[in-house]
Amino acid sequence: MCGRFESKKIDKAVIEMLKKKKLKVEIDKEVEKRIEEDIRPTQKILSITLNKETYFLSNVNWGIKFSENSPLIFNSRIETIKEKKYWNTLFSRNKCIVPMTGFYEWKKEGEKKVKYRIFLPDEDIFFVPAIYHQDKAKNIFTSLITTVPNKFIKAIHHRMPIIFNLDNAVGFLNDDVETNLNRCVPYSDSKKMDFELAVN
Repeated sequence: MCGRFESKKIDKAVIEMLKKKKLKVEIDKEVEKRIEEDIRPTQKILSITLNKETYFLSNVNWGIKFSENSPLIFNSRIETIKEKKYWNTLFSRNKCIVPMTGFYEWKKEGEKKVKYRIFLPDEDIFFVPAIYHQDKAKNIFTSLITTVPNKFIKAIHHRMPIIFNLDNAVGFLNDDVETNLNRCVPYSDSKKMDFELAVN
């Protein structure tokens, strides 16, 4: 995880969620209403950053590539962020959140892998923390933060995205490194997750 995710009819809903909390919102002119059923690395994704007191919505590139010959890093392990200074610095200075309505995983069943859509029955939209890199041309590339799976996901895959509700997502953008590292844990087993067979 997370190699594909869903961001379905999300832009307007996220703006309304932020405004209900009386937060100042600014929207990049390239952000458009979209129905994305199956987002893949290298595609544009919606992200939210915080600049002083303004929450800025923009489309960014999914996957960090530091040079032409470097690998595409579309997921970043929280364990690596904790251990390595460069990644910890990105986590401190270049953080954002990515709204989703679901994500996809492939579970091995016999000789084949079956694609499932994973979602939260009690949350239409949830948020995944991410880090980003800006190149010399000011293009922004982001990488989603993952962790070890909770009990539900463990039956499907060995990694999962860190999942926040809106309050934790806003807190992530505002809080210090130590607070955020402690916040980046597997989704609680006491909260509902579900899955359904996905259409390829």
